[in-house]
Amino acid sequence: MKRVGLAGMMLLATAIGANAADLPVKAFYKAPPLPSWSWGGFYAGVNAGYSFGNDTFDENFVGATPLPGIGHVLPRGGVVGGQLGYNWQLGHVVLGVEGDGQWTGQRDTGCGGLECILAANGEIGAFSLRHELNWFATARGRVGFANEGYLIYITGGAAWAGVRETAMGQIDDAKGEVAVNNVLSGWALGGGIEARLWGNWSGKVEYLHLDFNGKSTTSHIVGGPVNGVSFDVMNLASTHVTDDIARVGLNYRFWNTPAVAPAPVDPSAAAWRWTGVYLGVNGGYGTGNTTFRQYNFIDPAVLPPGPGISNNDSSFVPQKLGPKGGLIGGQGGFNWQIEHIVVGVEGDAQWTNQDSVGCGQACVSGDSEAQQLNWFATARARLGWANDGYLLYVTGGGAWGEIEQTSTMVSSAAFTMHSKQTRSGWSAGGGIEARLFGNWTGKAEYLHLDLGSTTNSLAVTDILYTSFSVKSSFRDDIFRAGLNYKLDVN
Repeated sequence: MKRVGLAGMMLLATAIGANAADLPVKAFYKAPPLPSWSWGGFYAGVNAGYSFGNDTFDENFVGATPLPGIGHVLPRGGVVGGQLGYNWQLGHVVLGVEGDGQWTGQRDTGCGGLECILAANGEIGAFSLRHELNWFATARGRVGFANEGYLIYITGGAAWAGVRETAMGQIDDAKGEVAVNNVLSGWALGGGIEARLWGNWSGKVEYLHLDFNGKSTTSHIVGGPVNGVSFDVMNLASTHVTDDIARVGLNYRFWNTPAVAPAPVDPSAAAWRWTGVYLGVNGGYGTGNTTFRQYNFIDPAVLPPGPGISNNDSSFVPQKLGPKGGLIGGQGGFNWQIEHIVVGVEGDAQWTNQDSVGCGQACVSGDSEAQQLNWFATARARLGWANDGYLLYVTGGGAWGEIEQTSTMVSSAAFTMHSKQTRSGWSAGGGIEARLFGNWTGKAEYLHLDLGSTTNSLAVTDILYTSFSVKSSFRDDIFRAGLNYKLDVN
C-alpha cells in the first residue's frame, strides 16, 4: 500500500509539474512595478538665454506742440538667472507656480523720436533715447500635459523690470544727457517643453513674452556751450517696453512626489524612432530688427559741394524699426536616426503680418519709414540628440522672404517711395520635439532670420533735392510651436 500511495503521489506531482510548465510565467511571478516619474514637488534651478526687446517711444519738448513721432529702441542681450516653483500632478495634468529672477545685458540706443539729422554742411540735430534693461522677475502659474518623461506647458502671470533710461541730445558739437532708473510692472506669457534628464534632474526650453506698462519721463537736458552753440530743454519721453525671451533651463526636484493615479509607462516611447517623412503645421510670433538710413541728395546747383560740404543730408546714425506680429504656416521633412543621433532636412513656409512704422530724419517735417514682412520660407538641415520620445536639435540653412517698404521724405512736397522685394539670406536656430501619441509629435522652436540689406532710390522734383534713398537691413527672431505627423513607422 505504501508503494501504491508513493507512486500515486509521484504521478500527481508529475502531472502538476507538467501542467504548471504550460502555464504563463505571470501566473506565478509578478514583476515589480516600473518606477513612474512624477512632476509633483518642489524644484529649483538655473537658466540662461537671450532677450529681444522692442521698445517704442516718442519725444517732445515740454510746452511744445505734440508731435506724432515714433522712435524705436531694440535692446538685445543675454540673460541668466534662476527659478523655483512647485508642481501638482493629477494623471497627465500638471499644475504649478513658478517665480524667477534674471540679470540681463540688454542695451540699445534709438534715434529719431524728434529728429536725427546730419546735414550736408556737417550740422547735427539729433535727440535719442538709450534703454538698459538690467533685470526682470516674474511670478507665474503653469499648466501642462505630462507623458511620463516630458512636460508640455503654458505659463503666465506678473512681471517686473529695472530699466535705466538715458535721454540724449546733440546740436552741432553741443551734447547733453540725463539718466533715470525706472521699475516697470506688467505681465508675462509663454510656454515650453521640459524633459527628464536623469535622476531628479530635468531640462527645459522656454519662450516668454513680457509687456510692461507705458512710462512717461521728463528730463532736463543741457548741452554746451561749444563753439557758441548751447541748448537747455525739458525733454518728455513716453515709452512702451516689451521683451521676448528664449532660454534653456536646468531644474532639480528636491523630492519626487508620487503622482495621483500616475500614467503608466509607455514602452513605445523608448522604442520610438524619428526616422521617416513628416508633415506638420505651426504658429508663433516674430520680432524683427531693422536698421535704416535715409539720404536726401542735394541739387549741386543749389548747394555746390565744397570743403566740409557733402552731397546729401542723412540720418545722423542708423535708425531702427521693430516689425513684430503673428505667423502661421507648415513644414515638412525627413529624419535619419542612428542610435541617439538624428540628422534631417526640413523646409517650411510661413505667412506673417509683422510690421512697424517710425520717424525718418525729421519727425517735425513728416519724414517716415514703414516696413512689413509678408511671408518667409526656409530650407534647413537639422542635427539632434534623441532619448525616450523627445529630440533636442539645432538647425540652419537658407531663408527667403517678401519685404514691403514705404519711405516718405517731406521738403517742398511729400515724396513717397514704395517697394516690394523678395530677399534671400540665412537662418539658424534650435528647439525640442517630443512624441505626443501615435505618430504625432509636438515641438517648440526658435529661429533667427537674416535677409541682408538693400538700397531703394527715388528721383524727386524738389527745390533742394534731386533724389532720396533708403538703405535698410532686415533681421527677424521667430518663436513658434508646431505639430508634426510622421507618415511611416520604423
